[in-house]
Amino acid sequence: MGLQRKQYATAIGFLAPAFAIFFVFFYFPFLQSVYYSFTEWNGLSAPRIIGLDNYKRLFDDPRMIDGLYNTLKMVVFGLLIQNPLALLIAVLLNRKFRTRAFLRTAFYLPVIISLVVASVIFGQILRYDGFVNGLLTAVGLDAFAVDWLGTVKFSFPSIIVLSQWQAIGYCAMIYLAGLQSIPPDMFEAAEIEGARGFVLFRHITFPMLMPAVSIVLFLTIVGALRLFDLPYLLTGGGPGTSSYTLFLAVYNSAFVNQNFGYATAGGIMLAVLIILVAGLQMAITRKREVEL
Repeated sequence: MGLQRKQYATAIGFLAPAFAIFFVFFYFPFLQSVYYSFTEWNGLSAPRIIGLDNYKRLFDDPRMIDGLYNTLKMVVFGLLIQNPLALLIAVLLNRKFRTRAFLRTAFYLPVIISLVVASVIFGQILRYDGFVNGLLTAVGLDAFAVDWLGTVKFSFPSIIVLSQWQAIGYCAMIYLAGLQSIPPDMFEAAEIEGARGFVLFRHITFPMLMPAVSIVLFLTIVGALRLFDLPYLLTGGGPGTSSYTLFLAVYNSAFVNQNFGYATAGGIMLAVLIILVAGLQMAITRKREVEL
């Protein structure tokens, strides 16, 4: 018993510095944020407690509501379009053909490009006198030329497309790693039993791929809920609030309007939303893994 207590004491001694650092740089700032979310604070003067007013205001603020709506659109697009497309790309890249290595590199290349660089390039390409409209004009489709980032109708769809351009390759590589981890003898045994094509994919490939599906869905949901860079760099959330996201609304509340108490309340609500949605998704997909 004495030896066991000594081992526990030794373990606590080694872990205590890490726990202390974690508390100072994570838990303590979070607890401070919870406090500031109940205050009116501009970052300079002393915070004034106003109760739940900041949280009530969140549901009446059109910028927050528009940001939430656009953020949820990004989540839905990622789940319904990005993930199936990434899985299809991974399945195709898992086949043996001559240019497979080149295509794998080409699909992954956008992942390593800086978002700032990509935003500058695509900002020039999608402007009214940019490459896309120039190409449309050259082929006689000038009637379809629009300001892709400067109109309410097309600004956020353009951002969605650009975000998928960078994210699909990363998701596809995760799926590809999952596909390559499946033992080949499982496919051979299923083919001997007569399984082919979609039947083979449904009963062998997809069930064995569920761990990768869980990871990709988690990254997709969290990435969509935290979308900030592209709207901020390309449109600033405009025109109006057409390309606003929830993260951008929180940022502007803090650093543009100098309302840090209200922005903190928005950040906490965003964190709660991420935890709830991602937790629900992980619970569903992990349960599916256990069943299979």
